[in-house]
Amino acid sequence: MRTVLVTGFGAFPGAPRNPTQELMARLQRHKARFARLGVRLETRVLPVVFSDISQHLAQLERELCPDAILHFGLATRRRWISLETRGVNRVTTFFGDASGRLSKQTRIDGGPVFSRSTLPLPQIVARLGTLHQNIRLSRDAGRYLCNKTFYLSLTQSKAKAIGFIHVPPLKHVKGGAIGLEACALTMILASLPSTLSKVDERGVAP
Repeated sequence: MRTVLVTGFGAFPGAPRNPTQELMARLQRHKARFARLGVRLETRVLPVVFSDISQHLAQLERELCPDAILHFGLATRRRWISLETRGVNRVTTFFGDASGRLSKQTRIDGGPVFSRSTLPLPQIVARLGTLHQNIRLSRDAGRYLCNKTFYLSLTQSKAKAIGFIHVPPLKHVKGGAIGLEACALTMILASLPSTLSKVDERGVAP
């Protein structure tokens, strides 16, 4: 059985309600269906705290040894779902996290300038197109916790497929929470291509 780790975030300044936290709760309903496909689906809500995120990711890596990781985060100013193509070794020192603290450094670590997503993005884009959502590839995951989480996973996890998806406020997602849930299920299946030979994404659709 292969393990897919899917994460969202809690509230942060300017976003008292984070739809990716709700998404994690909705995805929990599909664990049994994925298990029948040979996929262990694990969902987590990550803290929006600069100093804690590295430790949380390392703990999840040890606990779950995921084969694929999909992070979901909220982009409050976007009106489309963004598949991030890379995480960069930069972090903002101007915006506080959920604890009110600022990052003390502008670089995440001593690693490379950036690292690229290892998701099968062409397959995911093609499948998401059938859901008639506004989907775009993005080269800029920002400099906040989303980008830091993505970069750390890319450079430290042994998972073969790692990606980050920025979602807009639900009013810009066709079908709202249900539409976002359908997109997430499609992405999970597409992150493990061999699973698609067993079942179409409608088999686990909400």
